Amino acid sequence: MSNLASVFSRESTPCRLQEQYDELLNNNPKLRRKDAADQLNVPEADLIDNQCGVRSVRLNKQFKEQIEALPTLGYIMSLTRNKAAVHERKGIYSNVKINGPMGLVITDDRKIDLRIILTRWAYGFAVAEETPRGERFSLQFFDKAGVAIQKVFMQPDSNTEAYIELVERFINPDQESALAYSNDSDRPEYADDTEVDAEQLRVDWNKMTDVHQFFGMLRRYKISREQAFRLAGAPNAIPISTTELERILNTAADTQLPIMCFVGNHGNIQIHTGQVETIKTMGPWLNVLDPEFNLHLLKPEITSAWLIRKPTEDGIVTSLEFYDAEGETVAQFFGVRQEGTPENPAWRELAESTLSEEITE
Repeated sequence: MSNLASVFSRESTPCRLQEQYDELLNNNPKLRRKDAADQLNVPEADLIDNQCGVRSVRLNKQFKEQIEALPTLGYIMSLTRNKAAVHERKGIYSNVKINGPMGLVITDDRKIDLRIILTRWAYGFAVAEETPRGERFSLQFFDKAGVAIQKVFMQPDSNTEAYIELVERFINPDQESALAYSNDSDRPEYADDTEVDAEQLRVDWNKMTDVHQFFGMLRRYKISREQAFRLAGAPNAIPISTTELERILNTAADTQLPIMCFVGNHGNIQIHTGQVETIKTMGPWLNVLDPEFNLHLLKPEITSAWLIRKPTEDGIVTSLEFYDAEGETVAQFFGVRQEGTPENPAWRELAESTLSEEITE
C-alpha cells in the first residue's frame, strides 16, 4: 500500500503564477483561493494544477467511476458553490446512481443529496494543502473554464487507504501538458419577453402537477427562471426583499422548522434537508454554522428574491428563491416534505411572511 507522500510526489515546476500567488497571499493570508484566482485573472483550477499553495495530482476523466468510488472514503464533507453561495454537507456517500450524463446521490439519511450533470465536468485533482489544523486532503472537480463544480474533503474519520487507492486508480498519466481552459458559455440564448405568450405561460404554469415540470416549461418557452417569474406574475411569482433571507433563516432556527436548502452551479446541485441551528453574519457573509451543515451566502451579490408557488397533485409547493445580478440562482429554500404529502403549513406561513400586507391581502 502506498502512502500519501508517494501519492503527491508530482514535481512542482516553479513558474511566474506561483510567485504572483505567493505575493498575493503574503499581503492577504486569509484570501480564499477562488478570490486569489479572480484577482490574478486565472481559473481556480490553474492555481491547483500549478500547485500554488497546494500539492496536486491530476485525475483522469473517468468521472462516473470516480463518483461511484466515493462511498469507499467513508465520512467526508461535500462542498458545492456558486459565485454567491457555498454549501458544505458532511456525510457518507451511498446510493450513487449515474445514468448517462446525469447523476443522483441521495443517502438514506439525506445528508449527501446531489444532482450531478456530468457533461459539465472537465478536470479533476487530488489535492493536499496545509491548514492551521494540519494537512487537508480533498478531491476537486472543475468545468472546462476551470471553475469549481464540487469538492470532497476528507475528515479525521475518513478512510485514508481508500483515498490513496482512488487516486492511484484514476491518476492521469499526463501530469505535465498545459491544460486548455475554455470560456465558451453554455448559457442558452433566451427569447425576449415580447416574444413570449405570457397568458399561455400562466395557463401552462397553473396546469403543472409536479414541480419538475417547470424545467420543461422553461425549455419550451426558451426563457430563464426569472423571466418566467416576471411574466407569470402574482400569485405564482412575487418579488420579495433580499433582506428577508436572514430573518427566514433565523426564524427557521428559532422554531426548529426543518427546511430544504438548494445551492448549485451548472455541474452539480447540493441539497440540505433538516433543521438549521446557528445563524451568524460575519462581514458581508450570512452563515449557517452547524456541525454537519455550513452555508455561506455573500449578501451583496444577492440582488433579487422571489416567493414562488407551483401547483402539484399534492397542493401548492412554495419556495423562496434568491438570484444574482446575472440572473443566476444563488440559493433556493423549500419546506421539507415527502412525495404524496402536502406542504408543511408552518413552512408556508413562514415563506408567506415575506410578503407585504397589501400583497397578502
